[in-house]
Amino acid sequence: MKRYMAYKSLLLLISLMFLNLNILLGQQSYLAYNVGSKTGLFTDGFDDNSNQWITNNQWVRGMVEAGYYTITCKNFEGSTGLSFKAVPLTEGTDYEIEAAIKVNSGTGALVFGMTDKYDHYRIEISDNNTLEVIKDTPSKGKKPEKLFKGPGIFQIRPDFFNKLTVRYVSGSYYVFANEVLVSQFNSIKPEGNGIGFNVGLNSEISIDFMNVSYLNTSTSPALTTREVTKPNNVIPNMPAVATGAGPAITWISPSRPTTTLESFTARVRAAVRSASGLKSVLFYVNGVSKGEGDILPSAENDQTFVVEKTINFGPGENNIYIVASNNDGAVKSELRYFTNPSAVVPVVSWSNPENENTIVNKESLPISACIKSPTELKSVKLLVNGNIQSEDNVFQVSTVGDCNYNWQSSIVLKEGDNNIYIIATNVAGSITSEKRVIKLQPSLGERRLALVFGNSQYQSGTPLRNPVNDANLMEGTLKELNFDVIKHLNASKEEMMNAIKEFNEKLPYYNVALFYYAGHGNQVEGKNFLIPVDAKLDKETDCKFEAVAVDFIVEEFEKYQENTNVVILDACRNNPFKAWSRGGEQGFKAMSFTSGTIIAFATSEGTTAADGKGANGLFTEELVKQMVIPQSILNVFMNTRVQVRKLSGNQQVPTEWNKLNGDFFFKK
Repeated sequence: MKRYMAYKSLLLLISLMFLNLNILLGQQSYLAYNVGSKTGLFTDGFDDNSNQWITNNQWVRGMVEAGYYTITCKNFEGSTGLSFKAVPLTEGTDYEIEAAIKVNSGTGALVFGMTDKYDHYRIEISDNNTLEVIKDTPSKGKKPEKLFKGPGIFQIRPDFFNKLTVRYVSGSYYVFANEVLVSQFNSIKPEGNGIGFNVGLNSEISIDFMNVSYLNTSTSPALTTREVTKPNNVIPNMPAVATGAGPAITWISPSRPTTTLESFTARVRAAVRSASGLKSVLFYVNGVSKGEGDILPSAENDQTFVVEKTINFGPGENNIYIVASNNDGAVKSELRYFTNPSAVVPVVSWSNPENENTIVNKESLPISACIKSPTELKSVKLLVNGNIQSEDNVFQVSTVGDCNYNWQSSIVLKEGDNNIYIIATNVAGSITSEKRVIKLQPSLGERRLALVFGNSQYQSGTPLRNPVNDANLMEGTLKELNFDVIKHLNASKEEMMNAIKEFNEKLPYYNVALFYYAGHGNQVEGKNFLIPVDAKLDKETDCKFEAVAVDFIVEEFEKYQENTNVVILDACRNNPFKAWSRGGEQGFKAMSFTSGTIIAFATSEGTTAADGKGANGLFTEELVKQMVIPQSILNVFMNTRVQVRKLSGNQQVPTEWNKLNGDFFFKK
């Protein structure tokens, strides 16, 4: 028995020696391919999300914070999640891809060779220390092919940022894990240039850094490297520049070593002279790559290029340099410094809901805000009843008005009062918005509100006989149908605007809203206008200033898409303003409008409706008859159209456009 144990111990010792030798050889293999010269093509230390990695879609939820990119799989339709960037690589050029990945749970991978059909290769590691090299071709309907599978016990470490490396050298691929050679692959043939990360089902991973570099195996110019140290045990080398033979870079703008900015954005430009063709030009701010710029040929000669890029800078001092590479090597420009003004915290203004108190009857509500922040917005949190309901980290910059960002989201409400705040953060700090109180009353019955206009007595142009009578008839009908009615007859521009303002202020407390107008209306430059009785329309363009745009009313309904919104326009009458040298187009034009709304016109697009022969117009007279019959709103307008067409001898055909979210009955 002792002899057996001694023999077993000897075998174990030999095995350990063999494994240690393998590890040593692997490390030597990594160093053997350490070419000593790299040209930085793409790098991200995740200090911010300037490279716009995915933070939220159907498949993944991500967050870039404190120097790390964390991705969680949403398990949508049983699919893993991908987040990747296109990094063009010159065919036949040796290169290296490195990333440090920690698997918090499940599996995660470094992805390369991604096509637009999501075919790719990946190095996948797991929280139980396994490593696999996988070829995945979903476009061909094939199952993922495992090119390598191993326990990874000596390479993959739990609770650790594991450095994964892919090197392409002289036609072969070499995969390393924590600088230990996994294997050499001659069968890998990427078809795309997407590089990024995969997170498995029920998984979460964090990434510390990613570098993509060309390997200069022949000329090997000397490198200056930047050490990036983070609060963990991975310290990656991130080559940014190389000096030696290569392009010559001359700054154009800024021309001086130091420039003071009044804003946080600048367009930087430089001339690059390269006798052997220009491969790439990368811009670095404070040592972090901001990607490639625009490369334009120079008018001077075919060996000179102008490179430029618009860059956002942080507050205080920023340094910038350019790395240009050609077939002879890579060169770093002189440093330039930008000094920005001190940052200020954001300013948040509510867009929806506008009012401090709102009552709704559905638990989901779209909300939006204007956020002013001259520096980059870092995060926006939605606080509901003291709890963070959502957080956004990627934003679309606004080009409309004085908002830097138009933020939009949706909120899930509980029954009763919901206290809502927005917390916006930039480099200067955080600001909390004014409070909004949204009361959810699921049992709220239908509350109906109507705004009715009837304009007949025009001070200039042709008076109309029926609109005042039509408005009175519509008011009486609506009151019978339990509408609260705001009515104005022969209204001026000021009266119409004040009435619309009153109507809008009451909208949050109702779930059915109706707008009715009878009077002159017109179409100018594709827009529909309602004409007040005091309008002075000497020329066509006066409509923009003297009349009320239909869009102005309809756009208010966008805030209440969960309601039933009805717009009725008995206004498609002939242009009464003969002083125009060229009249507006006849009739009303079809228009875009929001969900939850139906718009009815007294006649079809581009045609006119006549003032009726009796006390009321033909359209309104037939419409109110149908409104008091128990039938759906669609049948109301359809039957009105049938009757008006019949009674007018096909001269007038009412039309409606419907985006209602469900059935509605004026009378049940």
